[in-house]
Parts: sequence; structure tokens; C-alpha cells
Amino acid sequence: MYAPATGKAKPVEEEVITPENVYERPDETIGFFPGQIIRDGYVSTAILIACVVLSYAAPAPLTEPANTATITYVPRPEWFFFFYEQMLMFFPGYALISFGAVVVPTIFIGLLFALPWLDRQPGHDTLRRPFATVVGLLVVVVVVLNMLLALSRIMNFPGG
Repeated sequence: MYAPATGKAKPVEEEVITPENVYERPDETIGFFPGQIIRDGYVSTAILIACVVLSYAAPAPLTEPANTATITYVPRPEWFFFFYEQMLMFFPGYALISFGAVVVPTIFIGLLFALPWLDRQPGHDTLRRPFATVVGLLVVVVVVLNMLLALSRIMNFPGG
């Protein structure tokens, strides 16, 4: 600062940044190391201990060993891949499996990755961004409908 009476600058007092006053000076930050590292270590250790205790208290059930000679077993994917398996049902035949398994999901993922460049609206209001809203809802609707169709198919025809 400039002191007009003497013509010399007053010495600047160094202000210490604390968690209480950090928001008053947005250009200053609080150090990441070692405080945040220690807190992250504590939380990670607590989660690890909780996982170990839960795995000891409620171990995973083991069933009989797999029988490779059986003809009654119908393999099913895990629940989070039901929508993907159902999507393959729309592309029957050997020639279309690769289309349904690779091309269609790649188009959806590519569309989601390209969405920031296709919709350059500055706001976040969904009513003012119809293209982004429609694409997002389309992906959600396709996944949910395929999941429901797969669950319906599995519940109505459990063996096949």
C-alpha cells in the first residue's frame, strides 16, 4: 500500500489463510498435503476395515462345484448386463450379433461423448437445451426399457 504522507509504501502484513477466511480470498488456497492426504488415508482405512469385517461376518455363499456335463443350466449375465443381453435379442442371427453387440453401443457411447460439441448452449436449463435433454432421456429410456424387457423375459421363461 502507498502511504501518501511519507511517500513510502507501508509494509504489507502477511495474512494467514485458515479454513475460516479462505472464502474471503478466492485466489488463495489451503494446502492439499499433508492434511487432505491424512484425512483420505483415515477414510480409506475405515472403509477397508468395514469391508474386512463384513466379509468375515457375512461370507459369500458357496454352492456345489460346477458340473460341465449338465444340459439344464441356462447361463445368464449379471443383472447389470440384462439390458445389453436384451438388446442382442433385437438382432437375431449370426450376422447381426456383431452389429448389436458392437455397433449400436458404440453409436450410443459416441453420441454421449460428442454431446458437449453438438450442444454448445451455455446454460444448464433442460428446457433451453432440448437436444441434450432428448439425447440423455433417449439413452436412459433405452437402457430402462431393455432392462424391463429382459427381466420380463427371464421371469416368464426362467429355463430358456
